[in-house]
This record gives sequence, C-alpha cells and structure tokens, in this order.
Amino acid sequence: MSHVHRPDGRLRLAATLTIGAAAALTQSLLSLFAMLLVALLAMAWLAINRRIVIADFVRRLLRVNVFLAIVWLTASIDWQHIAIDETGASLAAQMSLRVNIVTLAASMLLLRMSGLDLGRAAVGLGLPVALGALLAQLTRQLSLLTETKTRLDTAMRARAYQPKFGFRTLQVSAQMVAWLIVHALTRAERLSLGLRARGWNTTRWPIRENIAWRSLPKSDWSILVAVAIIIGACLLLPDVGAH
Repeated sequence: MSHVHRPDGRLRLAATLTIGAAAALTQSLLSLFAMLLVALLAMAWLAINRRIVIADFVRRLLRVNVFLAIVWLTASIDWQHIAIDETGASLAAQMSLRVNIVTLAASMLLLRMSGLDLGRAAVGLGLPVALGALLAQLTRQLSLLTETKTRLDTAMRARAYQPKFGFRTLQVSAQMVAWLIVHALTRAERLSLGLRARGWNTTRWPIRENIAWRSLPKSDWSILVAVAIIIGACLLLPDVGAH
C-alpha cells in the first residue's frame, strides 16, 4: 500500500482527536447518544459502500463492552444496600457512551493506517519526531502481540484443544501466556534490529515530509468539516429539546 492515503492521515487523526475531546467534555447523555447513533450509521455505511468487514468492528465493540459491564457492576450498584446508585449509573452511562464513540471513531477514521502512518500523522500535527517514532513502534508491537496470539490459537485448535473448567485448562492457559510473551519478545527483537539497520531510533526518524496543508485537496478537508458539523449538531440537541 502506498504511503499516500486519502483522506490525509493528519486530518483523519485530527478528526479522531476532535471526536474524543468532544465526547470526553460532553456530559449530556442525549448528545452522547446522538454521537453514538451517528457513529453506528457511519459504520453501517462503510460496511455497505466500502465492503468493510463489519465483524471486526463488532468484535472490537464486544471486547470494550465486557470491560464496561464491570464498570456498571461496580459503579451503578450500591452493594451495601443492594440498590441502584443513580449518580453511579449516570457516570457509567456516560463512560459507556464515550468509550463506544471513541472506539468506533478510531476504528473507522484510522482504518488501514499502519503504525508508520499513524506516527507520521502525529508528527504532522506537531508531535515531536521522537514521540512519533515511539507511537509507531508501540502500534507495531501491539499488532505483533495480536498476530502471535492468533498463531497460537490456530496451533491449539489444530491439536483439538478444547478449553474446559479445570486445572488442565488453567495450566494450558498459563503456558499460552508464557509462549505469547516469549514469541512476542523474539519478534520484537528482530523488528528492533531491522529498524536500527534502516536508521531508526527514538531520536532520529527518517520520515517522508508531509504534504503541505495548502496542497491538500478540498475533499480531504471534508472529513474534518463533517465531523465538526456533526459534533456541533449533537451538542445543540439539549438546547433544542429545552425549547
């Protein structure tokens, strides 16, 4: 894949950060729900028109909401009196909406961006080159962990392993975690050697220059403008309802 992406990576990252900031600063449940609804509609549109596999989005959302279920159990219930804590439930609802909004936005706007693309976009927005290099390497390390886990899962299924409730499953799971760490460290070391051989380090990062802002086509700017308009409309919903 070419290093030139459309829309420009800097604008896609800026749109993601804008959505994250708006979701974090908004306390209105109606506004957050509207933003989540728009994100779900955008995901459906991408799945239909761009032939994106929606199962990947669904799996990512399921993993996030498993964590949010724990938040609901701990924040929304007063276990001392076995009653619903309205303040905690409101906070849990806000957190749930915010996390789902940011997850969907990042999944769609940063779609198919590699760690190098993400680091270049961050540097283009003003992040120091050293931090951009660290971000690119961190993203790559996370993808290595995911790939290694997938390979281990495939190997276990090929050996007809079926997890059950018992000591054997616990033992195999512990061995899998150990192998995951060992394999990930080995691949990370090979990756580090390859990067250093190409002139990479945390203080010197030979990146291509970003395209000048004035040279970007208007179609690239449309994604950031659309995000700003949608966020503004969602934030105005409580005021509209009040009238």
